[in-house]
Amino acid sequence: MRYSRTDLLQLKGGHLSLDEKLTFADDISSQFPRIRRISDVSVRAEGDYRSEEQRLYVSFRINGTVIVGCDVTGDDVEVPIDTEEDAVFSFNKNEDDITIIPANGNYIELLPEIFRIILMDIPTKVVKPGRIDYPKGDGWEVVSEEVYEQRKKNEADPRLAKLKEYIPQDEQEV
Repeated sequence: MRYSRTDLLQLKGGHLSLDEKLTFADDISSQFPRIRRISDVSVRAEGDYRSEEQRLYVSFRINGTVIVGCDVTGDDVEVPIDTEEDAVFSFNKNEDDITIIPANGNYIELLPEIFRIILMDIPTKVVKPGRIDYPKGDGWEVVSEEVYEQRKKNEADPRLAKLKEYIPQDEQEV
């Protein structure tokens, strides 16, 4: 997925069409600890090279699965990736627009942009679906937001607890 100007000029009508299956290294978690594995990635892309602008316009469609750790339990969670994004690559060194991706020397490389799109599609918080056995220890526990809200509602305000001492005993039973 690396193209030089010569490669792009040889495309019929300047049109680029891709339908690829990608495999990412299993040691990806050493660079990105949140990601445990990326699998079943399918990339379809349509692009047009405009030689007068020295730019390649590409529309990506990316499908696949990313395995990340659950933010509560640490268990593996499969996150499906299904996204579309457009990108513009340029051989011009004087581009002022930060949305345009510069060529890497004499080559335009699509793989780093595909990886960036996958990273951007992963949610910032991932929780395992279904019933979760929340972790707990000596004097602490992780609870769901619903349980926390319920406990908070049933709990007396500790700042007002001393007032119970001033209520006469015979009035408490009313």
